[in-house]
Amino acid sequence: MKKMSHMLLPVVLLAAMLMSTVSIATAGELLIVSALSEDTIAAPGNRLPNYIVVSVTAADGTPVLGLTAANFKVDPMIVAPGGALVNITNVMPGRLPGFYTLHTVPIGTQNWKAGGYLFAVSVTQGVKHGQALAKVKMD
Repeated sequence: MKKMSHMLLPVVLLAAMLMSTVSIATAGELLIVSALSEDTIAAPGNRLPNYIVVSVTAADGTPVLGLTAANFKVDPMIVAPGGALVNITNVMPGRLPGFYTLHTVPIGTQNWKAGGYLFAVSVTQGVKHGQALAKVKMD
């Protein structure tokens, strides 16, 4: 029994090293994303933009620069009664590095509806990716 455990030790160590290598590679592909939403000018019955402010940093904490609308996706996972999906109409970099303001409007000719919205925000940059949630009450 003792001899068997000595034979398995190198196998276990090799497996542990391989798993830690995979974890390090995966961590390099992580974007840290946080998001908040505010209906400043958006209101029930209009199509003015709802703002979602997004912070994007690399796994090491450095701000991610140069993102455009193509790097972001927004999906309203929960919408007010009668609410619709949204389109991103504009992405503006913030004054501080790594911050972005997304302008979203309801699809087609839909208007905002009164009530709560919960947005899933996804960010990709090459093979790097991250996601966050943002909520807003349209009132």
